[in-house]
Formats: sequence, structure tokens, C-alpha cells
Amino acid sequence: MSDTKTRPLIYDLGMNNGDDTEYYLRRGFRVLAIEANPGLCEAARQRFQTQIEAGDLTILHAAIWQHSGETVFFVNVDNDHWSSIDINWAGRDDSRCQEITVRCVTLLELFETYGVPHTLKIDVEGVDLVVLQQLASAEAVPAFLSVEDCRFGFDYLRILAEVGYTNFKLLDQSKVPDMRDDRLGHQFRPGSSGPLGEDIPGGWMDYDTMVELYATTVRDRQGTRIAPRTQWFDIHARKI
Repeated sequence: MSDTKTRPLIYDLGMNNGDDTEYYLRRGFRVLAIEANPGLCEAARQRFQTQIEAGDLTILHAAIWQHSGETVFFVNVDNDHWSSIDINWAGRDDSRCQEITVRCVTLLELFETYGVPHTLKIDVEGVDLVVLQQLASAEAVPAFLSVEDCRFGFDYLRILAEVGYTNFKLLDQSKVPDMRDDRLGHQFRPGSSGPLGEDIPGGWMDYDTMVELYATTVRDRQGTRIAPRTQWFDIHARKI
């Protein structure tokens, strides 16, 4: 493995169980993983003890938010993927939640402390838009970015274009468990984010083409969902 400082940095915002972090480490990235659920942080510290000690991975127990300090966070005890700052998001389908207080940080604070990453993965359950909005105030933005789609997908695309992203891909997350990285012999697990931008099948699209695909695949321009509930999507962006 090359010297740690020379390898590209990736942010895993919304580490959850660490499956994405594991893949990023195998790809040779340095990883900053952010997770607000303390139980998941502790499990990941045990899982990745060797990588942490080697300086390849930093796990930060915090919630990404619009200001620093502390905030209330709702841990979903039935489905930890739904845990969120937003109780309406975390408690959907009448699932049970535990309220805790966690440290919160902004994206710009992370950039200042750890550096602007080469790649930024955003999957923070209900506050993804808050993260994207902070990019407008950043002096520099990551070369690659992915964000989990939700009802604000058109806003996501607009913001990404406004801060300089010119190329886009749409990844159907329901197909991720069928994907592999053959270079590593890595089978993507259910619930993981899957391959990174350049490795996603299909070519990059410009903004207008991406918006048209989104409007005919995910939800129409009035915001009505047209994709079946068995499908969910990540938006990938590249700045060149």
C-alpha cells in the first residue's frame, strides 16, 4: 500500500454498518466515515481496528447538519438505515425510535479539518439537501459525488449543476447486489451504495439529459413518483 497521505480521500457520510467504508478501503482510498448512531460507530471501530491504527480510516461520531454544536438524533431501533435528525423520516411506518443527543458538524467544517475529498458519498437520511446546499459556500468541491435520491431530486441536480458538476449518472440501487468489482473480487452487499461513478455502467450524461432521464424514470416534473417502490436511486456527479 502506498503512503497514506498520497492516496485520495473519500468521505462516507452516513457510514451505517460500514459496508461502503470496507469497499472504499479495498479500493485504496483514505476514508473519513461519519455516523451519528453510537452503536454503529463502536461496531465499525472493532471491525476496522487495523485500518484505523494504520491511519487509513477515521470514524467520526457525529451528525452532519446545518450548524455545529449538538442536535437531537433519532435512532430507529427497527431499521437503523432510517435513523435521522428528522423524526418524520426516522419514524416512518410507525417504527420505533430512540432519541439521543449527538455532536453535529457542517460540511465546511469537515473540509477545513480533513481537507476536500476526492469523492463525497452522501446518504444521511432526510438531510441530504442540507449537505448539498453547503457546497455553494465551499471554495472547492469534490471531483466526484454521490447522493441518495429522495423527493428533492430535481433540486439536487440543480444545486450540483450550480456548483460546477457537469456530468451525471443515475444508479438503480435495487440492482447493486447483482454487481461486482471483479478487480477486487468484491460482491456488493444489499444496502450498500455500490460502485463509484466511473465504474457505473453507461456513459456520463450532461445536465439536461440527466434531468430528462430522471423525469421519465424516477418522478415526473410535478414531483409524482413514477418508479416502482422496489427501486430507489443514487445520483452520481462528476466535475471536470
